[in-house]
Amino acid sequence: MRMIGFRSVLFASKLLALCCACFLPMLGQSIAHAEVRLPSIFSDHMVLQRDRPLPVWGWGAPGEKVRVAFGRESAEAIVSEDGRWQCTLAAQGMSQEGGELVVSASNEVRLRDVLLGDVWLCSGQSNMEWALGGCNAAEDIRGSDFPMIRHFGVEYHFAATPQQDVKGRWLVSKPETSHGFTAVGYYFARRVHQETGVPIGLLRSCVGGTNIECWMS
Repeated sequence: MRMIGFRSVLFASKLLALCCACFLPMLGQSIAHAEVRLPSIFSDHMVLQRDRPLPVWGWGAPGEKVRVAFGRESAEAIVSEDGRWQCTLAAQGMSQEGGELVVSASNEVRLRDVLLGDVWLCSGQSNMEWALGGCNAAEDIRGSDFPMIRHFGVEYHFAATPQQDVKGRWLVSKPETSHGFTAVGYYFARRVHQETGVPIGLLRSCVGGTNIECWMS
């Protein structure tokens, strides 16, 4: 995963402790039911990091066998006593057509329109949080139909301890959605994608007005 933005290294270390996607585990839903579950970062329309081993994780009933398949790769794991499981798929190259990631256990979870490209962490304060819709950019918003640019916005949730999951969802870039994208991230993604053709995933996690000390131990 790559990083752009202000004070990104220290901020990223905090986010990676929470949700790392390509990333690191975000655990935390109830496992009272046997159904296998995934954190919110794994959802339809997501972009996963190409050319790197791909960890996939979630929750389930202790002792249950979980199988994950995506593209030409698959892997298996056993749910541990604390209800957590994780397995790692072998690295795969870029994909410009959406595929399906399937998690199978006592139930089945299918995530659709999944791309392999480059994932960037957009971190910092208000300059990174500022949305495209807040700019004088009506023409850019109208022209924002880029199916291979995706955006995951982490919602606010202040807590005194590290959280096991985040709230947010993956959105495909188009005029109906791009107004909510980080403006800095969008213009960056648009240029890189137009020049390279690589799918781009933006993870926006930033809080305006916060001091850097808030993100340090």
